[in-house]
Amino acid sequence: MRLSGRFVRVFQWIAPVLLPALVVFGRGILGAPMGWMTLIALFASPVVVVAMYFAPIIVLFDRDAKAARSTRLFYDIASWVTWGALLVMMFTLEDGGDAPPFGSVISTWGWTSSEVSSGIFVVALIVAFLGWVGTITTAIIGVVLSRSAHYAPRG
Repeated sequence: MRLSGRFVRVFQWIAPVLLPALVVFGRGILGAPMGWMTLIALFASPVVVVAMYFAPIIVLFDRDAKAARSTRLFYDIASWVTWGALLVMMFTLEDGGDAPPFGSVISTWGWTSSEVSSGIFVVALIVAFLGWVGTITTAIIGVVLSRSAHYAPRG
């Protein structure tokens, strides 16, 4: 199965729930200590889930993509960027609060320091946001292209 088109069309409905859950709980499963950030993430996750469902809902109105039972290439790319950045966030999210920062997954495993992990997390957060904006934008562009192709004068 190609990792675009049909895969994205299916996974775009699973990712908004799965990936925020992995960012929140995947850290603990992979050995990172869980502290206050887990509580904050639990409250922020529903907002992220709802926001991530905007693009798939918009894609429903893309007639060409619906007919092809697929998605458009640039939408696929933006989706993969968002999903990949969320996975990087899972591995690099530092936790802390009352004590010095608890390590992220990769700093707990000894691969990097907490400072490097925090820096990577910030970059991944920015990339995830830009990827999300890209999915919304490319979904809207796909709908506009689909509608203009169906309503263009024939002759």
